[in-house]
Amino acid sequence: MFEAKNSMPRIIVIGGGATGCGVARDLVLRGYQTTLVESGNLGSGTSSRSHGMLQSGARYAVTETSFAAECYRERNIISKIFPEAVDLIGGLFISLSNDPEDYPEQFLKCCEIAKIPTNEIPISEVLKSEKELTKNISRAFRVPDALIYPSILFHLLTKEIETYGGEILTNHQVVSIKQTNNMISSVVVYHNGVKTNIECDGIINAAGPWSGKVAKLINQNVELQLTRGCGIFFTGKLVSQAINRCRVPNNNDIMCPSGEESLWGTTSEVVLDPDTPKTRQDEIKELLQGAEEIFPNIRNYKSFRTWSGVRPLVKPKNINKNLPLPRSHLVIDHEETGLKNFLSVCGGALTTHRLMAEDVVNKLGNKFGINIECSSHTTPLLN
Repeated sequence: MFEAKNSMPRIIVIGGGATGCGVARDLVLRGYQTTLVESGNLGSGTSSRSHGMLQSGARYAVTETSFAAECYRERNIISKIFPEAVDLIGGLFISLSNDPEDYPEQFLKCCEIAKIPTNEIPISEVLKSEKELTKNISRAFRVPDALIYPSILFHLLTKEIETYGGEILTNHQVVSIKQTNNMISSVVVYHNGVKTNIECDGIINAAGPWSGKVAKLINQNVELQLTRGCGIFFTGKLVSQAINRCRVPNNNDIMCPSGEESLWGTTSEVVLDPDTPKTRQDEIKELLQGAEEIFPNIRNYKSFRTWSGVRPLVKPKNINKNLPLPRSHLVIDHEETGLKNFLSVCGGALTTHRLMAEDVVNKLGNKFGINIECSSHTTPLLN
């Protein structure tokens, strides 16, 4: 435990994605003096480059049941706190005749363990509501998937952070971090050709795929496996709800509606640099071929835009090559390697950003001997 310079510690949050904004919101709700620093615009990284799903957790029920349960709990919390940013469209998991026959039973069992409401529905009912789907369906299950609109979410998070006294600095690049006697004392940010030193009592590194680069500024390590995922937009509303392939999470297995458009994806490729190039032609070809298996008439719809983003997955010590990498989050306390007031939070998903924030701020509070309970799951939206 150590003392802050003021009545409540001044904490700098590095990274303005969903996780970083969630951390800043949690901090200000507990009374911390908070400055959020983002090198671009809020949500301009991974958070804005996804299906935009507020996951029910069913996708991960078999491979990571505890994380699936987290997703469903957080899906319910986020939809109550920020209803304007959420669309409770529902979702379907469908098995094709060539999918593993034993997976649906595992899926149902694990959804029950994770307490995710799931029920099987007749194929005829599916085809009646989702006319573009292949008829090559063997089983179908309804789940409470939802959509979240990042632009609205970030607007609401910004409003809360600033109303409760937090400061947000966008387009500010952290270029160095200063320390004295194993304690972070300040960060230097670069903005419009000017460098500014900002004093602080601690740092939470929530920079997503860039967390490793931030940590290296202070000779620390954050072990991530970066995977780049690409997707494609189609003109027209191909589906009325989220359609998922009922199998172990893989490439090319989700279609989501988004207004009068539809989003299909994704791919997965391990990369070394979070600043990745645009979607390649071979990836577009793969996406179209994958979509055609579930939506036979997909080429009748115009594909007009692609997107790509990098997932900051926690790299386990022993990787099971037969399973996708875990999506659960990790809080790293760098005190173990010499820095007493520097924490990193990584992994997770957009759906679990609030829980990640609660976890890392709890650990920060332990360091300062501050026992203010988290209220981010119960605090109503500001009017």
